[in-house]
Amino acid sequence: MNYFIRNITVLLIFISTLPFFVSAEQPREAIINCAPQFQNCMEKILKIPELKQLLTFIKKDGAIHILPKHSELTKQFGAFWDPDRRIIYVDIIDKNEGLTIGSIIFELHNASVNAQIIHLNKLASQGKINKENYIESMEHIEYINSINASKIASKGIKKGIFPKEAFLPTYSSFREHFQAQINSGHSACFGRNFELCR
Repeated sequence: MNYFIRNITVLLIFISTLPFFVSAEQPREAIINCAPQFQNCMEKILKIPELKQLLTFIKKDGAIHILPKHSELTKQFGAFWDPDRRIIYVDIIDKNEGLTIGSIIFELHNASVNAQIIHLNKLASQGKINKENYIESMEHIEYINSINASKIASKGIKKGIFPKEAFLPTYSSFREHFQAQINSGHSACFGRNFELCR
């Protein structure tokens, strides 16, 4: 009987330690899955310390993917960030390396504020923000990202790492930026996204 009790005790101790061994496993490091046609662009992007730091920050929330896609959105805007799938989709039709690098740099900035985008989507789904404020808030996020992305792209161009086509123009004020996005149909995309969130 003592032999049986001792074996049960050992078995219970072993079972109680199983969660410890499972939780002690280290998670796989988050990675960037980049389509082959963008490898050269990414190699150049990673030569800029600020972009390397940005990628480290982005990867804290999980892996990201950079994939080619020819759609109405990529055709119109060059690229876009999918916050739910954590994918940067980049148009590859009639696009040179400089334009591709500029697009990826900008969308990496959008990826870096994914929590803000998800938060606004959540507010929309809960009816806690109206359509106009949602669109303006999303455009303001992108305005700040455009300024930051432009500074880094310009730095890469000055260093001779990026082609001059990687240059990202910006607007002098948010009001000017916002009006341009309304005129281009960009804000309408956010409006459609707002309706999908509800």
